[in-house]
Amino acid sequence: MSRPAEIAIVGIGNTLAGDDGVGVVVAERLRRRWEGRSDVLVEVLPGDLFSVADLLPLAESFVFLDAIAGSPPGEIRVLASAERAFAASLHQTDIGSVMQSLKQLELADPFPPWEVWGIAIDPPGELGEGLSPPVAAAADELERRVVAHVEGRLAG
Repeated sequence: MSRPAEIAIVGIGNTLAGDDGVGVVVAERLRRRWEGRSDVLVEVLPGDLFSVADLLPLAESFVFLDAIAGSPPGEIRVLASAERAFAASLHQTDIGSVMQSLKQLELADPFPPWEVWGIAIDPPGELGEGLSPPVAAAADELERRVVAHVEGRLAG
């Protein structure tokens, strides 16, 4: 078995629901940036968040990128090992609850540290692709912050 990546970046969301897809949009950009690297794993979880269980052995730590219902739209929020998401999730559950459940099931030893890096959005009222202007601007900033975080960590 190969050595796990030092860090995994995991985008969460549904790009067919507008701003809800911001985590996936940013992760896809980062996937292109770090393609071919073994120390950074970039994945997306567009549906069942419990499928993150398959990723646990593949990285030493995780950063989840997600949309978070809240105001003002476009505000970036970071929370380490959240027991619950910042606000009601737009998925069947939130990544915080999923990770706490997987930790209790002892699916990884040691269980990896993780954080949620989110962008506040207004919950979508209808389906449609594309990001609103404040969320698109925040996606650019989130991408810059994640790049700085990952490259700093790998250099240090």
